[in-house]
Amino acid sequence: MQTTKHQILVLLKRTGSVTVEEAAGALSVASMTARQHLTGLERDGLVRSEKVKRHTGRPHFLFSLTPKGEEMFPRRFDLFAQALLQEACCLTPGEIDGLDEDAKRSLLIQRSADRLADRFRFQVTGHTLEQRVAAVTDVLHLIGGFAEWLRTPDGFEIRDYNCCFARLVSQQQSDCQWHVRLLTRLLDWPVRHELMHSERTECCRYVVSSQADANDEGSFAAFDIRVPVGTGRIVS
Repeated sequence: MQTTKHQILVLLKRTGSVTVEEAAGALSVASMTARQHLTGLERDGLVRSEKVKRHTGRPHFLFSLTPKGEEMFPRRFDLFAQALLQEACCLTPGEIDGLDEDAKRSLLIQRSADRLADRFRFQVTGHTLEQRVAAVTDVLHLIGGFAEWLRTPDGFEIRDYNCCFARLVSQQQSDCQWHVRLLTRLLDWPVRHELMHSERTECCRYVVSSQADANDEGSFAAFDIRVPVGTGRIVS
């Protein structure tokens, strides 16, 4: 069971920053309790506070994670680096001959994502799309530290608040080729990437429409390695 302090860290990771009142409301605790926990986390170096002026009334404080606090949600960069290095070593001159830098990068990203998908692939046959979304979210949670999923009117969405690959994607690219490829192959179902922005934070959002045709993105063979289901569910 998560402690209140851990719940606050998760809340800060999800929202970017909160006031004492917002933390109290989100966790259903008294403002005094939320303030005590935030103060304790700040003393531990996991949280920092910033005074923000209001148009009227007294200023308030926004609390956010410090770099030390971010480390509570570890990213498995080693997995990505290993996959990239292995695929870079396997590329032949004939495969990259005539390709420009963007095309070479795209090829390396796709093949590395396929290699990582092979490592975490699980049996999709006989499982509902919802079960597969939950299992894939667990994979993202494992390699990224913080991913969740939820139902939507059109299907499902997966939110990755700690994307390992986001900072490596070219600023000119609107889509995260790596994770779209990875999730599509693991789900055996088409996935659409969107970058969610808010005033305080952003995250990668992967849309999985229940009306989509899996053949739109190709059909991928299923393997028999199982992944635990359901630990990344968003609780409303």
